[in-house]
Amino acid sequence: MLNQREHEKNAGKGEDRIISFLTERKGRGYTPEEIMGGLHIDVDFSNPETSKMSTFSIAEFIALIYDMVRKEKVEMTFVDGRMYLMAIEASAKCPKCGIKVAAPKKKWEMIGRPDNKGKRMQLVIGIFKCPKHGTFRAVLSKQKI
Repeated sequence: MLNQREHEKNAGKGEDRIISFLTERKGRGYTPEEIMGGLHIDVDFSNPETSKMSTFSIAEFIALIYDMVRKEKVEMTFVDGRMYLMAIEASAKCPKCGIKVAAPKKKWEMIGRPDNKGKRMQLVIGIFKCPKHGTFRAVLSKQKI
């Protein structure tokens, strides 16, 4: 049986795999079944023994997804009664430890000084809170205007 630390470590790996899957496919929502298929999490209901194990796997996966939504690591929406998950686009890594923080506490637009050709950069900046190191700023997007 896994102790609490090993359980959290394994859950973190699962979260990373789900976030990676959704981030690589930005702009679309995916059902939990599609994510499980994309991550090669196989379920088998052909006999009672594997059926019990598959049911447990699905329940753990759904619990992990709801935990990720609660932590604002993924976004959940319902369309025609079906659950779809999407990556939260505004995220940044802590400069000290590299932990990915999903949602900014605050974000704003800022227009920079013109470059030598007279073009200005429009920046979207966010303030994020790392659980270990506190707040930090990150540029979410840059666009020449």
